[in-house]
Amino acid sequence: MSRDAVRAAVGPQLAALTLVRSLMGGALERNGLEQTIDHARGRVRDALRYQSDWAATADLRAEIVPIVCALGRTAVAALFITQDGDPAAVSHWLDVQARTVREQGPNPAVEHPADSVTVGIAAVFAEELHRPGEVDQEELAGRDRRALELVEDWVRPGAAGQDHRELLLSGGWFAAVTLAHAFAFDERRMQAYVEDHARALALAGR
Repeated sequence: MSRDAVRAAVGPQLAALTLVRSLMGGALERNGLEQTIDHARGRVRDALRYQSDWAATADLRAEIVPIVCALGRTAVAALFITQDGDPAAVSHWLDVQARTVREQGPNPAVEHPADSVTVGIAAVFAEELHRPGEVDQEELAGRDRRALELVEDWVRPGAAGQDHRELLLSGGWFAAVTLAHAFAFDERRMQAYVEDHARALALAGR
C-alpha cells in the first residue's frame, strides 16, 4: 500500500477514535447517548459540537461513510473480545441485536434513529472474523461497498445535515458501549486501548 493510501485509510480511523474518546465517559458511566451529549463539558463538548457542525456539510461517500465503517470495525473488535474470540458468537449477537432493533421500531425520542444501519454495518464487517489469514482486497472493497449501500438506503433526501450527524453519533455510541463492555467498564484499560490505537495510527499516517 502506498504512503498516500495509508494516510487516506488512517484519517477516518483516527476520526472514529476521536469520536469514541468523546463519548466513552458516558458509556463508562452507563448513561444514554442523549444524556452523554447533554452533560458534555469542556473539550468533550467542544469536540462533539465541532463534529456535529462538520458532519452537516461533509460528503457522504468520501467523508462520512469511511468514518462509519471505521466505527463498525471498532465495534466488531470490541465484540470479539467480549465473545471470547468466537466469530460465530459475534455474528449471532449482532443478529439478535438487529432483530431487537427491528421489533422495537423507531425510537420516538429520536426523529430518525440510525441504530438499524449501525448494527447492519457491524454485521458486514463481522464477516471478516470468519476468514482469518491473508487479507483479500476484493472482499474488503466489497464490504465497504455493502456498507455504503446500507447508508445510502437509509439517508433521506434533503436531510443530510441531520442524518450525517445521526450516523456518526449512532456508530460512535455503539463502538463506545461495546468497548466499555469489552474492558469490563474499566476506564484505565479502555483509555489505554483507545490512546495506544490512536498513537499507532498517527505514526502509520506520517
